[in-house]
Amino acid sequence: MKRLLFFSLIILILVSCKESPKYDIVIEKVNLFDGYEDLGTVNVAINHDTIAAISINELNADSIIDGSGKFMIPGLVNGHVHVNSLEDLKAGYSLGILTLLNMHTGLEDRELDWKTMTKDSLGFSTLYGAGYAATVPGGHPTQFSPDMETINDSLSIEDWINHRISKKVDYIKIIHTNGGFMGDPAPPTLAYDQINDLIQEAHNEGLKAVVHVGDVEEMETIAKFNPDGFVHMLNMKKDLPIEESFYEAISKSGAFVIPTAGINLKPTEGLPPFMQEWISSNLLDAQESAEIVKKMHEAGILIVAGTDSQEGQMDFGEDYFLELELYKMAGLSNLEILKTATGNAAKAFELPIGEIKEGCPATFVLLNADPLLDLSNLRKVEQVWKNGSTK
Repeated sequence: MKRLLFFSLIILILVSCKESPKYDIVIEKVNLFDGYEDLGTVNVAINHDTIAAISINELNADSIIDGSGKFMIPGLVNGHVHVNSLEDLKAGYSLGILTLLNMHTGLEDRELDWKTMTKDSLGFSTLYGAGYAATVPGGHPTQFSPDMETINDSLSIEDWINHRISKKVDYIKIIHTNGGFMGDPAPPTLAYDQINDLIQEAHNEGLKAVVHVGDVEEMETIAKFNPDGFVHMLNMKKDLPIEESFYEAISKSGAFVIPTAGINLKPTEGLPPFMQEWISSNLLDAQESAEIVKKMHEAGILIVAGTDSQEGQMDFGEDYFLELELYKMAGLSNLEILKTATGNAAKAFELPIGEIKEGCPATFVLLNADPLLDLSNLRKVEQVWKNGSTK
């Protein structure tokens, strides 16, 4: 019995004397929003390029950074862009926009190169992409990408999906259009049964499928096929008023929505008068769009922030905050708005983006003021960290 007690005491002494882990870097006493909730004041440890520990307890490290008075948030995610230059990939970095989700390119090989390059390069937002969007000959966006591969009589949906897989796409984007630009006749578009087949084939291959739409009829019909998300929302006054059944259908499908509605807060001065008149008469204004976002949120539909940034439209930097401002108009709390820009994107796309947790990339933003108190504090960037490094 004495021998047993002796060995138990030795084991207890050895355990108590064991050194705590030593990390590369610890940011101490920093206020943390992890993409989903406010965790208060914690210590965050980094090993190499990874978040190694998050704790209220003291952590040992080679390098200690005092985070007192600082606020750590995940890198912001722009869930809908069309990148066309290296400058696009750099424009939002200093603002904390650290992930861009490309929603069609006419140059798949270039997109793949840029995805590879941005994964580890400081100063560039990390790019993910869909490669070519799914469409038919003459359909949108072939007017911008005339050489893109389309779904036609000689190319099956299964083969088209396999070609995107060969280009290492991160998700599948599908196009449906009921109308043309500024009242022009609608271009050719995929039939609904083709869209259903595309969604199911993408899911069979383990890929998310998101759909470009613009009106009630499209969204309600396609919702029955259980897409993962809609990468636009309603944009035409002709659909008003919106019936409650619309919100119920989208909620039942489980699809998330990227509204791309912040453009309604961008001034139209400088556009030709006939365009200003058409926009005013036909497109939803900011308040109308905000009301739809409000009702989607109340229906439990996951909202992901995205702007449809592209040349000549929304930029890749400051315009991002117009999207968040519209969500404020919709009555979302600062916490819920931050989730649209971070954790909701991680949840929607199941990618290693928009969240801070043990084992995830050490990619985050340090702010000088609390964005949960005032959303404009998102602009008070102290440091941008990517994969455990900062400039």
